[in-house]
Amino acid sequence: MVNVIVFVPSPDQLKYVEGLVRDMQTDEVHIDAVHRFGNPEILNHLDSYDVILARGISYRMIREQYPDKHITHLAFDGTDVLEALLHCRDSFHPQKIGLCLKRDELKPLLPGLCELCHAEIHLYEVVDEKSAYEAVDACQRDGMDAVVSGGTVSDICRKRGIACTYIHVRPATLERAMQEVLNTARTINTERTKTNIIRMILDSSDDAVMAVDETGCVLEANGQAYQLYQLAFLHNWQGRPVREINTQLTFIGSRDVPCRDGEESIINLNGQKYYVKYKLISGEASGIGTLITTSSTSKILQEERQIRKSLVRKGFTAKYTFRDIIAVSAEMKKKVEIAKKFSQANSNVLITGETGTGKELFAHSIHSASGRMTQPFVAINCATLPENLLESELFGYEPGSFSGASREGKAGLFELAHHGTIFLDEIGEIPVALQAKLLRVLQEKEIRRIGSATVIPVDVRVIAATNVNIQEQIAQGRFRSDLLYRLNALEIYIPPLRERPDDVIPLMEGQLRIIAAELGKKVPQLTAEAKEILRGYAWPGNVRELRNICERLVVLNDAADVTAETLNELHVFFGGAVPSPAAPSVPAPQSVPLVLPVAKKKKDIARELGVSRTTLWRMSKRQEASDQNSQK
Repeated sequence: MVNVIVFVPSPDQLKYVEGLVRDMQTDEVHIDAVHRFGNPEILNHLDSYDVILARGISYRMIREQYPDKHITHLAFDGTDVLEALLHCRDSFHPQKIGLCLKRDELKPLLPGLCELCHAEIHLYEVVDEKSAYEAVDACQRDGMDAVVSGGTVSDICRKRGIACTYIHVRPATLERAMQEVLNTARTINTERTKTNIIRMILDSSDDAVMAVDETGCVLEANGQAYQLYQLAFLHNWQGRPVREINTQLTFIGSRDVPCRDGEESIINLNGQKYYVKYKLISGEASGIGTLITTSSTSKILQEERQIRKSLVRKGFTAKYTFRDIIAVSAEMKKKVEIAKKFSQANSNVLITGETGTGKELFAHSIHSASGRMTQPFVAINCATLPENLLESELFGYEPGSFSGASREGKAGLFELAHHGTIFLDEIGEIPVALQAKLLRVLQEKEIRRIGSATVIPVDVRVIAATNVNIQEQIAQGRFRSDLLYRLNALEIYIPPLRERPDDVIPLMEGQLRIIAAELGKKVPQLTAEAKEILRGYAWPGNVRELRNICERLVVLNDAADVTAETLNELHVFFGGAVPSPAAPSVPAPQSVPLVLPVAKKKKDIARELGVSRTTLWRMSKRQEASDQNSQK
């Protein structure tokens, strides 16, 4: 609640002002309207009021007595003075008029005013009660027939029987002044609300928070800081240098013990270690102080553990284990056993193999069987983001560090994976410039957010995967050999499906069961002929292609069995071990086997030709059209 008092200039305006008060008063603003002449005792009892509206001598007295309060001057204008002079002329027909007020700017207008009033007008300066009596004495001495003035002089004239006209304030002037007072009261209420919110925020924090100015003197402290630094035993702790509060503390801008924005340190208090962070309090043009936050290190460690658990609950966790890996072939069983041994170590792992072979499945499983299993598992595909976004995703950024950056900043995936595992899929696609930063993270075990000068220690195990030949990448200058040596402390190669045909049918049957359950359909059974075709297929897309085929079989096939004919209808499997009964003795052109010995990726072909993948696609389309025209 903001309290306002209005000193009404004349008694006949009191009811009018009270009507304005009823319209303007709210639950947040209380307004009192009073009328007093001279030097009333009420001027000594205004401590409970936040905003005061007064005029003339009262205004100047209140301003001297209460310099820290919001005091608005109710000033009359030239029109008010002119109306009073004309009223004096018509009422008293004076030859001489004494104009008593503080209006030096009226001197140039005196000749015109004299002509309008048909009288001599003399100006008498009135600034306080003493000068008011002196002005009235001078008017009597100089033979003024009438006086025009404000409240105090009018009261003196009335008591002495001197003809006097009071300068009234017009209603429009009163309304403007009242509206100005109301706006001031609302501003005060808003600022108080903000202050109370800030105070509640500070006091609700479990940390001890102190604010100091640019010279290092304490401005404010919350209850936790009051207790921790025992401010109750320091006389006038507000305004004291922070070094007097505790010699281990400093502030941004200190010459003796300089520190920077965001700097952190550890101090000892009462035999315990505390973590201190310094944050710049910014003004519009420059820094205006430092916010010093002190936290218990044991509390920070406990909170960090809670954060890690919450990250796991939010989905930063491994979804698969070694039980999810179907391995029937001797080769694949050997790979699983190697991966299980890798899970017990803490070294970085590089998983290689063609696309779709299940490298991510192995990464999840290694984490799930490791000592970090209860900590976050964070995965990112390095090929899906441009370099600038990939860097911010990996290492995070400070608020406002680049255009479009969040105001709160962002923690990178390495921070989120602290104490856990980060999986960098398609590591071979990471830009060379970013490889150097990644190498430093692996060597120094610390990261630096974009736009920050502070390093953050991280304890992260890296599991990387690639489907490209890293050695060729190194030879072409597209991958750093020193980064490879950091990544492949432990290396495992996942063979493609064509090298382990014994795994095809178990994988196929497992995927058919899963997809059929998802769609609420009966699980189709593979015939012997179908199994033979599936084993003989090269599976260029590996397990990913196998799942797509299973989904098509469940969705499109309503029969109980999957036969060789069913597979041929998919236009994928040709040249199988058991031909379709309807197949002609001489293979038709469309029955030519589609499996190539080694399938190159379009991006590799484009790179060799020196063109983009889009250009390569257009070239292939033009060639297809040319071939079709030639066949016609």
